[in-house]
Amino acid sequence: MKTDFQVFEWQRVFLGETPVPYYLEIALKCVIVFLILMLVMRLLGKRGQQNLSPMQQMLMIALGSAAGDALLYPGVAIGHAALILIGITVLTIILENVAERARPVRDYVESRPRVLVRDGVVDHDALRKERTTRRELYAELRLKGACSLSQVRYAILEVTGDISVFLHDRPPRDDDLLDYVVDRENHDPPQE
Repeated sequence: MKTDFQVFEWQRVFLGETPVPYYLEIALKCVIVFLILMLVMRLLGKRGQQNLSPMQQMLMIALGSAAGDALLYPGVAIGHAALILIGITVLTIILENVAERARPVRDYVESRPRVLVRDGVVDHDALRKERTTRRELYAELRLKGACSLSQVRYAILEVTGDISVFLHDRPPRDDDLLDYVVDRENHDPPQE
């Protein structure tokens, strides 16, 4: 660590140790990286602008890192960042196309939806494998309108991380999903 600097040297704190004209270079890099990212978004298509698959989430992290490095570090050339940005995007598109045609590849890359609840019975093994807690599951079930596990026909953890819930048409047998949250003796108004 460099020790020959003065504490609270405001120019160093706010502008760094690079020459002030370097900010013009950063501005130019911003424009170029922005245009490259626009190209990447066009390559991903409209599906890439909605819920991201796990592969696309990984792509976004890599793109952010490559773009950030090119903007922040004087030694990182725009050409290097452009090659990384476009190269990783093309590899992701190729892998997604292969995964679409080959189920084992798709299952490995994106995983598969997993049933967490079937006819009111929670699959605790599936919860453990997906690193999801009962509290998280129950919250999702309540958000989807269930007040009892007996109402839930299926709860499926999708590859996007969302939980799809399919409810039976019959009324619930009890309020077990609400009992966890609501203390009826102390907070609910008395029943008439």
